[in-house]
Amino acid sequence: MKSYKTVLIDDEPLAIDVIAHHIKRFPNFEVIKTFTDSVEAFHFLKEDTTIDLVFTDIAMPEISGIELVKLSKTPAFIMTTAFSEYAVESFDLEVVDYLLKPISFERFSKAITRFESLENKENQQTLEPSFFVKEGDEFIKILVKDIDYIEGLKDYAKIVTGKNYCLALKTLKSIEEVLRPYHFMRIHKSYIVPLSKIRQYNGKCVLINNSEIPVGSSYREALKTYLNSNKL
Repeated sequence: MKSYKTVLIDDEPLAIDVIAHHIKRFPNFEVIKTFTDSVEAFHFLKEDTTIDLVFTDIAMPEISGIELVKLSKTPAFIMTTAFSEYAVESFDLEVVDYLLKPISFERFSKAITRFESLENKENQQTLEPSFFVKEGDEFIKILVKDIDYIEGLKDYAKIVTGKNYCLALKTLKSIEEVLRPYHFMRIHKSYIVPLSKIRQYNGKCVLINNSEIPVGSSYREALKTYLNSNKL
């Protein structure tokens, strides 16, 4: 079993204690250092290039978690935050996961599993991220890069890839969890879209290829925040 060196960063000691308690249940993860000062953490990560994974809070004084990701050479980060709106700022950072405080062990465990899965895929030199959808007796391979959007249809999810689509017996919420690391966003109670394929947004709909996807009123602010953070 491969071992991983980790660092925990949060300006609240109690938050560090929670993560440290969770991570003790994974014997192949070793906490090398903890920091409540993000500046000290920045200098440490700058010097120590052997760290495999960093857990960092987003909203911190002086150097934010987002800035740490941009400035650090550490290969993998898991972001932690008490404010869900901060996660939107991190979509382009290619981090492993985003954990919303208070962090349950179940949710923490999923993040660890995702990290190990990504590490295994990298080691196996997987060319493109993909997954399989079961339709009847067949398993259909879907490349993440081919997905235009996903529409929720009661107990099913319609996964649209160009002129084709398939139906998965999954909820949008479960699919959203799987696709979040690949920069997909829920923009409507019935739709998830890849942010990289949005060609236009008029305040009510986004245009992806030739499809107009509605944007729900409760999702517009998060989408606007993302678009504003990526404008010229």
